Amino acid sequence: MVFFSLLIFLSFGASFVNAQFFEAGVQELRVPVEAPDFTLRVLNDGTMSLREAKGKIIILTFIKDWCPICRKDASSFDKLAKSTKDKGVVFLIVAVKWREKELLEFKKEYNFSTPILLDENGSVAKAYKVSGHPESFFINRQEKIIAKTFAEKDWKSTSMRKLIQHLLAAK
Repeated sequence: MVFFSLLIFLSFGASFVNAQFFEAGVQELRVPVEAPDFTLRVLNDGTMSLREAKGKIIILTFIKDWCPICRKDASSFDKLAKSTKDKGVVFLIVAVKWREKELLEFKKEYNFSTPILLDENGSVAKAYKVSGHPESFFINRQEKIIAKTFAEKDWKSTSMRKLIQHLLAAK
């Protein structure tokens, strides 16, 4: 199975540099695209604009209240965020069309420290062309979306940590 996966990986012209994305189960975009800017309310903490994180790596994950996988994924995402705190990566959870009361309960239940942004009308999810939940976007220091991933991920995995290190090392 590993050989077959490697054969497919190499046949699509992937380079060694792309191995970090592949191993983490993240789809690298062939052509990076400008990340749409936004300003959203932060749960219990004013507002935040994407541009406030300019010059840092940003990992943005979109979740919905009806999605049980999103809850588990967000918990894993938050644990990675805590373990890489102050290393030049900004982790943001975007809650799409959640009721604030439910979101407060969710944050308390999982003891999140990652900022949770409220996309109350779904406009930011629409700007990012989110097609499923959870869906995450990797944004480089030049404010370009360079990769994305669908579905649940083990954000604490060795391969995801290596990808974060790779992104931090990139200019």
